[in-house]
Amino acid sequence: MQTTHEKTQLLLVDFENVQQVELANLDDSYRVIIFVGADQKSVPFDLVTRAQQLGGRVEWQKITGNGSNALDFFIAFQLGRAYDQTPKPECLVLSRDKGFDPLIKYLNANGMKSRRIGNLNELHHKAAAAAPAPAAEDARLQRVIHVLGKVEKRARPRKRKTLSQAISAMFQKKISRQEIDHIIGTMQTKGMISETNNTITYEF
Repeated sequence: MQTTHEKTQLLLVDFENVQQVELANLDDSYRVIIFVGADQKSVPFDLVTRAQQLGGRVEWQKITGNGSNALDFFIAFQLGRAYDQTPKPECLVLSRDKGFDPLIKYLNANGMKSRRIGNLNELHHKAAAAAPAPAAEDARLQRVIHVLGKVEKRARPRKRKTLSQAISAMFQKKISRQEIDHIIGTMQTKGMISETNNTITYEF
C-alpha cells in the first residue's frame, strides 16, 4: 500500500454512501482510496475504467466484516494514518454522511486540512467562491432559493433526483443537467442544503 505523503491531496471515497464518483475531474495532485462495503458485490464498469486510467493513484479497499457504520471506521482509521504523515496531506472524505464532521472538525483544529464533500463538483466550487459568480448563474441560484423558500420544508423535494426535476421545471426545462448540478452543489457548499442517506435537508 502506498504511503499518504506521496500526494498532497488524499480523497477517501465512501462508496456505500456515494456511487457517483467522477474521477475524471481530479488533477494529478490527488491520490484516491475507494472504500467498498463487505456486501457490495459489484462496481460500475465506467468507474473501474476511469480508475484504471489513474494507475497507481487509485487504491481499492474492500472492508471486512459487517455492522452499522463499519465502513466509516475504516475511513476514520485512514484519516488517523494521514494525520501521522509528514507533511500531512489535505484529506477529503467523499460522503453524504454527516457523522464524519466532528472528526474532521477535530483534525482541522489540530493542524490537518480536511473536509467532507457530498460530490466531486464541490472541489471546483471552493475555488470559484473566491471570484464573483457570473450574473446569470447567480440569478438562477437566487430564483431557485426564492421558489423553494415559498414552499414549506416538509413539502420540498427530499431526493436529489426530484430536486433536479423541480429546478428544471422552474426554468421550463431550458437549463442543462450540468447547470442544475452546479446549482445544487453551490447550495451544498453554502450550507443551504445537506444530504444524508440520499435524503436532502434544507437549512433555509
